[in-house]
This record gives sequence, structure tokens and C-alpha cells, in this order.
Amino acid sequence: MSNYNRFYIRILSPLHIGCDEVYEPMGFVVDESACELVSFDPFDFFRELPPLEKTKLADICRKGTISSLLELNKFMQSKKAHGYRIKLCHGFLEHYKQNISMKPSNEFKIQQELNRFSIFRTAFHEHTNLPYIPGSSIKGALRTAYLNALAMKNKDVHYDNPKKNKYAAQQLEKGLLNYASLEKDPFRLLRVSDFVPVQAETKIVYAVNEKKQPSKSPARGPYQILEVIEPGAVFIGTIATEDRYTKEADIKRPLTMDALLNSSLLFYGNEKQREDSELNAAGLPFLKADKPDRAVPIRIGRHSGAESVTIDGHRDIRIMGNRGQSSFSKRGATTFWLASEVQKSWKREQLQPFGWAILGAITEEMYRSYEKTIQENRQRLQTAIQDNLVDAKSDSVRLSARTAESKTISVLSPLEKLLSELKMINANDAGRIGTLIQKIEQLETVEDKAEIAAAIRSKLGEKAFKKHKRKDYLQSLLQES
Repeated sequence: MSNYNRFYIRILSPLHIGCDEVYEPMGFVVDESACELVSFDPFDFFRELPPLEKTKLADICRKGTISSLLELNKFMQSKKAHGYRIKLCHGFLEHYKQNISMKPSNEFKIQQELNRFSIFRTAFHEHTNLPYIPGSSIKGALRTAYLNALAMKNKDVHYDNPKKNKYAAQQLEKGLLNYASLEKDPFRLLRVSDFVPVQAETKIVYAVNEKKQPSKSPARGPYQILEVIEPGAVFIGTIATEDRYTKEADIKRPLTMDALLNSSLLFYGNEKQREDSELNAAGLPFLKADKPDRAVPIRIGRHSGAESVTIDGHRDIRIMGNRGQSSFSKRGATTFWLASEVQKSWKREQLQPFGWAILGAITEEMYRSYEKTIQENRQRLQTAIQDNLVDAKSDSVRLSARTAESKTISVLSPLEKLLSELKMINANDAGRIGTLIQKIEQLETVEDKAEIAAAIRSKLGEKAFKKHKRKDYLQSLLQES
């Protein structure tokens, strides 16, 4: 039988789960008075512009120069927009103002700064824009904890040198879980749903690097701009062990819910103590949070720390040294990635570790309460969407009245718009290229899709294109034309 269990996850520290998407410059404006980023569909925004403004935007996009990126940002910032709002850390506003006020003559600096100004989105539902926690992230965290528990009991299972054997990590997992082929992997019978928000807000923050050991020189990792789920958010979902297929699949080491939860309690509990000790020794704040009865710690998302995603006693963590040289450590990482309100000159006492949460079973009373909250949130979201549509429609009517006498002006087609966006993206900017690839399906004809696919291939170069994870998709578009 299937052993289904309802669970909740409560976020304890900033959480970012990558989804290969960024907030595009043409898809947001900054509301300085509210300290919020307003995200919207660029196509909807473009449709609502009066003809003269459409022409101005089209002219900027057609330039395709480095300095035109500043023009684009300034143009977008001058407009009012309706959309999904995300809180901003206080350092972002000043950083954003500095970027759009750069001198257009210094193209090298413009490109350097704007390439670093990618705002990475956390995983979200495409229809509501609300964050969620993918089941794969939770399953991966449970697997890591379970493997660590097995490794403590099975000291005879060895880990080959990964530099000599690229399949060493897979062989270690097979040895610990006692299976020879993927069909007999016990985690194949673990079903983890996506966890949906009961209450959750996101915020744009910086990820900054701090060394664990005192040093004359600061950590070298460049800052990142991440959308994170804020502490206090609650998500619910289900975790199921498919017991009925265990014998049929010849699973030699079947999973139980108790074993999964106990291993999470042991492994992440120890990891929390280790990290707290290291943060304290480095003069950095550590997370203080109460753990309810019957809940277990868990760590998910980006910057969870190399130690929290590897098997103790079998680690081989890459360490970057001077001048880009790297080495490997079996103990742990030498730096922390921490959430910050600013990208430089931060106050160390205000930094926070990433990715901590607790996982607990949901009682019937809790479930009824959560379901009620979810329904209320859905209703509020629907009302907000309708209000935005009404406001946008009113703005459109007023703008149309003012420009009724203007002659019809040609504007960019959807294909031209994507090609213009592509011109402004650095070939190494995987996040923005990934976001643009996801927009290809908005094009109507196979010819248009093939043209943008060819342009992306040209942008990446043949070597990078062959390694790109969406290569097969892009190749199929080229073959259809």
C-alpha cells in the first residue's frame, strides 16, 4: 500500500531554489517609494504603451548596443506598471540607481556591472507567480540525510577517488543503498509532491561570501542577487512511500517514514550544530530558532553549504585558491554564503545563513486551518489580479484618448523583440538565455521559432551550444523549419 503523509515545511532562514529564470530588465520596474520590484509580462506592458512610447521603446531595442541597456532601464523606470510585487532589501535601491546613472561612454563598465546585476528568481508557479518548493528538492535533502545515516553504520563501503573514477559518487550511493540498477533504488518508490504555500512572501537580497578562518584578505566570491522565500513562510505537501511495490521491485533496503525522519533529525541536527559553531568562531551570527515537537530540521536550496549536500566521511569539496587555482577538501568548505541587505560594506551581525527549514507532520486540525488560509489567499490573489486588470484598462483608455489622433506606427514583432533581447544578453549569462528560451513558445510560426533558435546557437557558439541543456529542444526547432 501507499503510505501517504501530509507534511508542512516552515522556513527558518532565507531560501532560494533556482529555476533558471531571472527578472528581465524589460519585465520589471522598481517602485522606490514602496521599496518593491514590480514584475509583469513584457508583452502586456508593451500592448498598454501609447504609440509614441512604443516607437521609443522599439528604437532603443533596435540599437542593440551596450549603452542602450542603460536607456532601456531608464525608460522602464519612468513608467507605471501593474504586476506581481516583491520586496527589496534596502541596499538594492541604491545599487539600482547607481547602475542606471552610469556614464554611457564607459561601455566596458556598463557591461560588467549589468552582467552582475542578474536577479535570479526562486521557483514559482507560472500562473500565480507564487513561490513553491519542488518535491525534487525535498526528496534530494531526505536522500542526503538517509545516505549519511547509512554511511555512519556501514564503514566498509568505500569511496573511490572521483578524479580517477567519475562514477565514484554513484557507486558509493549504490553501495550504501544496496542496489545495482536504478530500478532497485529504494528512493524510486518515494513520492514527494511539490509543496505549495500556505503563507509566503519573497524578497530580493544579496548572497555574499565570508571566510570561515580569519584572513587578511576578504573572501573572493562575487555577490549574487537572489529572490528568496522569507523566514516564517509555511508550505504543505505530501510524502509517500510506495510499500506495495517493494517486494515486486526487489528492493533490498526499503524505506520507512520513520527512518527518513530520524536520519534527517540526526544529519541536519548535527550539521546545524557544526555550522553554528563555525559561524560563532568566525564572529558571524548563527540561526536561533525553536523546533516544535515532532518536527525535524532540513536544509534545501542554493547555498545550503557543501557539507549539507555531501556524505560525511566521503567528501571531496572543491576549494578555489589564489589565481583561480583549485584544490579538494575532505573536511568542508572554507567560506560561507550568507544573505545580506547590501552587496558591499555589510554589517556582519546582520548576515543570515541560507536554506534552513523544519519538516513536520500535519494534524487534521492543522490541515483544515491551512486549507482555509490557502482558500483565503487564493481569493485575495484573484481580487488583486482583477483590480490590476481594471487599473490597467483604465490607464489604457486614458492613454488611447490622448493619442487617438496619432498616426499608426509600426512596432516590433514578437520575434524582433526576442532578437533584440538576445542582442543585449551576454553569451555567458545562462540565466537570461534560459529565460529567453522559455519565451520561444510564445511565437506563432515554426519559422520564427527556428530563427530565434538559430540566433541563440550563434550567440552561444557551437562549442557551448553542444553542451547546453536545452540543446535538443533548440535543435528540434531548427529541424522543424
